[in-house]
Amino acid sequence: MIAEPWVDRPWADTHKGATAVIMGNGLSLKDVPKELLEKYTTFAANHIYVMPFQPTYFVCVDSRVLEHYPRKIYGTAQRAKITFLNDGHKDAALDGVKELYQLTNVYLCNKDTVKIPAEFWWTGGTAIYMALKIAYVMGFGTAILVGCDRDKEWKHFSNEYPGEYTSPETMRRQVYHFEIAEEAYRKDKRRIVNLSPPSVLDKYIERGRIEGFIDT
Repeated sequence: MIAEPWVDRPWADTHKGATAVIMGNGLSLKDVPKELLEKYTTFAANHIYVMPFQPTYFVCVDSRVLEHYPRKIYGTAQRAKITFLNDGHKDAALDGVKELYQLTNVYLCNKDTVKIPAEFWWTGGTAIYMALKIAYVMGFGTAILVGCDRDKEWKHFSNEYPGEYTSPETMRRQVYHFEIAEEAYRKDKRRIVNLSPPSVLDKYIERGRIEGFIDT
């Protein structure tokens, strides 16, 4: 289980027992049926505006995105129910950053926002890990992963998605953080279900079928 009862978070237990879709930005995201995204509460991150798609909750803890693309993500952040941002950039004197952090729906995140005791990085090296932790505190019983591809070429759902380099070591650390998130959910009798293409995550995370979540 996640170590502490984060009762002071205003969004704690706001979705007890519900199902969330947590969207990665991998190539397979372009094939995810619209019906799935419309049926459930959604979390998305970073350059999801390229899709374009408006998630229920928006997560951006990537320093590269916050420093270089604040105006690009502004619209998605503004329209989200809550936007979760890395608090390390709130005072940055960069074009567009101040306006982004002044949004009234922003919740600032850091290493103390939500912790899994075994984590190496509080962000897990990926916004998906942060979204999984937030969804846990919100009380979701099931977290569905889509677009969470682990291909070595790091392809995204659109050629217009800004390129970024992720080192092999970071990718290995990401997988580790998926593993400990799955353990935390499982110990609390909750589920993470991966609907993305087969990958190394299959060693740790339950696989499911998209149809099973649309038809229920």
